[in-house]
Amino acid sequence: MVWIIVGLVVIANMFIIIECINAPVYDDQGYPMKEFSVGSYELGQLAGEIIEMKYLPTLETDMLKTFNVVKVDDDELIENKRLNDILDDSYGFNGGSGDSTAAHKNWIDHVYVLAEKHLPEKLECKINKVNPKNMDSFKDGLKTYLWNTDLSWYMPEDDFFKPNHKLTWCSTIILTRTKQ
Repeated sequence: MVWIIVGLVVIANMFIIIECINAPVYDDQGYPMKEFSVGSYELGQLAGEIIEMKYLPTLETDMLKTFNVVKVDDDELIENKRLNDILDDSYGFNGGSGDSTAAHKNWIDHVYVLAEKHLPEKLECKINKVNPKNMDSFKDGLKTYLWNTDLSWYMPEDDFFKPNHKLTWCSTIILTRTKQ
């Protein structure tokens, strides 16, 4: 129940921030001031936070999880656990040889096979309508946020933002699953 309340408060604050960032700025005589790209990066970070909370999937085998956990087959879960145990045993601080390169490659190859099998190639996310002034800065903010979560299998590509229609309530962001 607490998480629901916290989520609602965060979302309410996001509406306020979006309105402040997108609001036009006027000088003392009432003329619109020159538009600056300040805020697009932060707006991208905010979009990333909304996407993380609402859309971002993680696999059942991932150590960190979002609210959207994708189940894998029991055989895949057992194989992932086996490869993870081999990787853990290869570390020097766990009594292994200290050469974990081969074990890490086997484990990461298996993880990417699971992601390719169970996660969609594209992830379509609808967030509150945003109008970033600088799309490159917005994309950088979104990428940075998603990367820093350590949860994301997805990143924005060049065609990630669908243009807004003036009557829509939302913006559509399309993320692409990362490749190995």
